[in-house]
Amino acid sequence: MKRFTLLLVISCTLTLTIGGQITSQAQDSGPVVDILGKPDSSSNPPNVQAYVSVVDPTTGRAIDNLTNDNFSIQVSEEDTSATVSLETIGVAVIMVIDRGGIASRGDKRIGQAVDLADSLLDMLNVDGTDGTDMVALIGIRGREEGGLTPTVSFTDYDPNAVRNEFNTLRTEEVREVTPLYDGIDKAIEWLTDNPDDQIQTKLAHRRPIIVVFSDGIDKNYSDEARRIDIIDKCTDNDILLYSIRMGGGTTDTYNMEIMAERTNGLHVVHTNDNDAEASNLFENIVTQRQSYRVTFSLLEPKGSYPVNIRVLDAPGDGADEMTVSSRLQLPEITLTSPADGASYTVSYSQTMEAFLPETIPLSVEITPVDGVPRDPEEVSYFYNGVLIGKSTSAPTFDLTWDVSTIFTPTEQPQEQKYALIATANDVYLGERIESDPVTIQGTWEAKTHTTQDQALLWLSANWWLLLILAVMALGMLILLVLLVRTRGEVARKVVARTTGVLKGVTMRLGAAPQKAPGKLVVIQGANMGKEFRLSAQVVKVGRDPQFCDFALYDEYASNPHFSVQLDQTQFFVTDEGSTNGTRLNGTPMPPRQRMLLQPDAIIEVGQTRLQFKRLGGTTRQLGTTSGATPAFGTPTPPPTPPPGQAYTHPPTQPAAPPGQAQQPPQPVPGQQGGATKQVPPPFER
Repeated sequence: MKRFTLLLVISCTLTLTIGGQITSQAQDSGPVVDILGKPDSSSNPPNVQAYVSVVDPTTGRAIDNLTNDNFSIQVSEEDTSATVSLETIGVAVIMVIDRGGIASRGDKRIGQAVDLADSLLDMLNVDGTDGTDMVALIGIRGREEGGLTPTVSFTDYDPNAVRNEFNTLRTEEVREVTPLYDGIDKAIEWLTDNPDDQIQTKLAHRRPIIVVFSDGIDKNYSDEARRIDIIDKCTDNDILLYSIRMGGGTTDTYNMEIMAERTNGLHVVHTNDNDAEASNLFENIVTQRQSYRVTFSLLEPKGSYPVNIRVLDAPGDGADEMTVSSRLQLPEITLTSPADGASYTVSYSQTMEAFLPETIPLSVEITPVDGVPRDPEEVSYFYNGVLIGKSTSAPTFDLTWDVSTIFTPTEQPQEQKYALIATANDVYLGERIESDPVTIQGTWEAKTHTTQDQALLWLSANWWLLLILAVMALGMLILLVLLVRTRGEVARKVVARTTGVLKGVTMRLGAAPQKAPGKLVVIQGANMGKEFRLSAQVVKVGRDPQFCDFALYDEYASNPHFSVQLDQTQFFVTDEGSTNGTRLNGTPMPPRQRMLLQPDAIIEVGQTRLQFKRLGGTTRQLGTTSGATPAFGTPTPPPTPPPGQAYTHPPTQPAAPPGQAQQPPQPVPGQQGGATKQVPPPFER
């Protein structure tokens, strides 16, 4: 018999040891993952928000260093993406103080239990702000002496409501046996089905925690079925139960340890000289006020769907499941334009020999039946099954339908009925939605013609003849202008020769003196030998005649290039900011600064050289130096003709740049008569 008893004791010991190791290994295998409350699928559908607590079961401390990569979300066993953020949600802590066995006269353990509870209260953040903690208190006496007393219901702003009851707990003697399970059951009820709806709403996403202070469960109330029921309630509602064993006494502590372990909590033993273990536990508990907000999309039709949230490598893996609801339904699409039964007439144009444009505005209204506002990406319109077009202009998706192109004009009017519909795809459920059909009537007028219409049609068909006539008229006008200009040029030459004859007439004594006139003579370049009298106060000289008084037809000259001013009896020359510059007697002129023109001065512009001549001045003496070649920029006197013969200019031939063939003068098209070319190499001396 003794041998059998010994074997039984050894068997029980091994069972407890192995069971404890299995439990410990189960806890060490991964974090405690709990979805706190019911995921919110109604605030911002189709997005769902779930608050997930991840706790290290070996310490009771929240794991707060996870990222999106540590979370795996499945909806109906289908993977879905999610975003994760760590937020302060708060904890809801109920402190259960079992007064039996530790509150007898002279027993210091009740004071120690209250001190520990007070230190936990100090660590909580109970100030009424967002994410604040909530706290409640349940004291336990014998059933005949009041049972659960004192009690303080949940508060999130007044920690003194709890602290005020601590003095009663310290001073009131308790000799009776107390039902610990009654206090734990009441704590579970306050957390899961609180009689105050406002409190229950606040508890929705906070981490529920029960902290028990007791020396153990009295044998009179040690009920295994009751213990299993409490464990099941805690695990079903994700309640973590932590037990603090107040040292001493003969009560059963095994049930306290089992309840803590089976609910993913912890059990610690407090002794008179060691508060450290309990304090460390409290510090870890308050870290659980931080939870992860996991946001994912639930793109499923109205109904309930299982969601599995798994945490990976935390270290180890852990998971929790919850059912979420979707309220998504297909929206309705309604054709608001055109109206059902509307009629349209397409007019025929005799002038155009075609139908005049006739458009019908199309638009729709999208109605979210489920109350979730959304617009499709595009709406397609059809008539009798033929696509009219697509619109992306939310919210009414307007489209204009040109019905004049449906038929070709005939000698008889044409009529047709059309059934119009609009379709789209729901962006959330990915299913097609279609409007009820709208019927319209269309009439296309018959084709007709008149004499006037035929004449207009002939003109429209033979417009090219009018264009040719217009081009011919323009050409004649240009020829006329050129003729007038040519005649004017001849007239100027006649006047110039006449002036040369008249200037030799002797003026009578006392006649009014005239201003000293001058002229420019082209001595090299296009139109060599051409002269221009400087009869105006200011004369502009440049490349093209339409921009200057004296045109050089030199593609290296600007428009204008320089100007000559008559100031009383003296002439001055000014470079007008030309591209290639102006040289006076071989010296570059500064732009826009006038310089005195001396008789026989040489002006160089591009490939053109001009000589300034004074008319009516004193005859200069013929130079005595012979055989010397004047430097570039020095006027070269013409050769002396034989006695009795007049001097004649050499043939008028434009000088070509070195290395190039002679080209006739041509105006350069473009801005101000065409762009000015860069100056060529210097003149050959």
